[in-house]
Amino acid sequence: MRNTREETRHLVAEEAARLIYEEGMRDYRLAKLRAAEQLGVSAHGSSQPTNEEIEAAIHQRIQLFDAETQPALLRQHREVALEAMEFLQAYNPYLTGAALEGTSSPHSAVTLYLSADGVEQVMFFLEDQHIPFQVHERRTRLGNKKQEYFPLLRFYVDDVEVELMVFPHDDRFASAPISPITGKAMKRADRKKVAALLNVI
Repeated sequence: MRNTREETRHLVAEEAARLIYEEGMRDYRLAKLRAAEQLGVSAHGSSQPTNEEIEAAIHQRIQLFDAETQPALLRQHREVALEAMEFLQAYNPYLTGAALEGTSSPHSAVTLYLSADGVEQVMFFLEDQHIPFQVHERRTRLGNKKQEYFPLLRFYVDDVEVELMVFPHDDRFASAPISPITGKAMKRADRKKVAALLNVI
């Protein structure tokens, strides 16, 4: 039988997973804070779940409540990813995030890491192809370096949001970005791996 602290961790993880998967929250820390607030429990201390526990709760939620429809959505996101990677092959694209992990939801984006001399290079390419996009930034950490802001370009393919994080050549290949979920290098997949994943859905 779970003790009160373990039960609280479990409940917060489940609610944070729901907020991320069903309501589209993308920041795990904010999802934990909101989940704790909604449950009326402490937002700090050992009763708070880790990001890995929330990720596991997302997988569990999919299996329990969305096992029939989510695979089709996941396939769509991976097909969009492969199409975008072929389109952007000059920038050495890698897939990461929900579409790779298998947790795609109607609110999640297809996230690609690109390598370029500068974000302008990718922007000019998209403009030449008449693809409208938005310019943002996202903070991440490469290897043992401190967190930095990197450019992020956002556009849509068949109503699926595609995010392009653009890294300089030297940073891009020196080390993989650190996952905010595991604290380890982000899992990434090249075009060959993504094509193989489509064969097992």
